[in-house]
Amino acid sequence: MTPVLESILAVLIVVAIIVLVIITVFVVKFLKEATLTMSNMKEITDITKKELEPALKSVNNILSTVSNVSKATNNQLEMIRKILTTLLGASCIALGKVQGKGSGFISGLISGFNLFKRKKGDKKCR
Repeated sequence: MTPVLESILAVLIVVAIIVLVIITVFVVKFLKEATLTMSNMKEITDITKKELEPALKSVNNILSTVSNVSKATNNQLEMIRKILTTLLGASCIALGKVQGKGSGFISGLISGFNLFKRKKGDKKCR
């Protein structure tokens, strides 16, 4: 090999070593900062978790209470609906015809009373 080629290779090797050292320093600094950032993120998530647990429990209790109130209200409304349906059905039967089939309860009672009234009247006449 010629002396010029040897000196160029020596300079290239020295420059490559310097570049590798600089890159290694930057990588080490990056890893150190990344580790510090990750530990800070872990602390933040731990603090947030600790602070949010009571709030989430409170929200869960509120939602449970609202659900219970809603269920109770639905049960009461269902009971009122059944009572109104029963009363309206009984009043329809008592006051008039139900869907055009036969006569109502009151008209049946009146005709029954009229029937007994006639029989009583017939017996008196004899």
